[in-house]
Amino acid sequence: MSNSDHFFERIETTAGMDYLLRAGEGVPEKGVYIRPHVHLEHEIMWFKHAAGFFCIGSEKFPVTDGTLVFVSSMTLHDMELAYTADHERYLLQYNDAVIHRLKFSLPAGNHHAGFIMQPDASTGARIQFLFEWLTELHQRVYTQNEVDPVMLLLLNTILSQARFTEPLSVRREKDSTFGNIIDFVVQIERDRDFTLSLIQAAACCRLSPAHFSRTFKKIMHVSFKDYLVRKKLARAADLLRNTRLSVTEIAHQCEFTDSAYFCFRFRKMMGVTPGAFRAASRSTKQLSTRHDPLMQTEG
Repeated sequence: MSNSDHFFERIETTAGMDYLLRAGEGVPEKGVYIRPHVHLEHEIMWFKHAAGFFCIGSEKFPVTDGTLVFVSSMTLHDMELAYTADHERYLLQYNDAVIHRLKFSLPAGNHHAGFIMQPDASTGARIQFLFEWLTELHQRVYTQNEVDPVMLLLLNTILSQARFTEPLSVRREKDSTFGNIIDFVVQIERDRDFTLSLIQAAACCRLSPAHFSRTFKKIMHVSFKDYLVRKKLARAADLLRNTRLSVTEIAHQCEFTDSAYFCFRFRKMMGVTPGAFRAASRSTKQLSTRHDPLMQTEG
């Protein structure tokens, strides 16, 4: 498979949200194929009724009724589904902020790039119940205190299944520009180091600054500079929701040059000031997934 077949997917979440839930989607009569891609979020798919195939890296698995899939952040995967009248699936994509917010301890041995399995009947029924419960909450205005316990139960139930599976070995093509940049993004996401200069980033990928800049934007659909700013703003949004730090203190912690520039970039991306975001995030209205999506700013 050539690198031209690969792409990076930017997940569109609701303002202030750190996960995406999708349910009730069918399959066209001619079927559907999602070509190989990666994204920053971890992904869980639960197929109550389905027929098709799911690939993680170069390994291909059948999808049938009761198939559970977990794909770790930045792991290449693709999917092909056939039409069935009773098709039913759920998709949950979440970032590491969810893990931190829930204070969730990952089950021992959970170092998989991903896994695909058929849980036993009782576990499958529990997963189905929790997805239905979470979906029901998202069909109305809800509070974080309502959704967090359900999310915690769901993640614990699903990720604990990793111990029953064999680790997948996901191999990337050596010395490919796509692979080098994806590995670079994985590294800075892991280290949470969003202060690298363009020259430093290019050197890490063994590319010239101009080549790195063009290729990074082609793969990630955002300039390297705006990627770093968005990561800092995501951290700032988390601090606004979960701490009593002042806006100035948050701007400093997130390494913005000053609070005025921080407020300007925050409002440009989120559509509201940091203070308004903090106030609204404590209301049930802001916690509803019916809220407007993030305003996108391409660099």
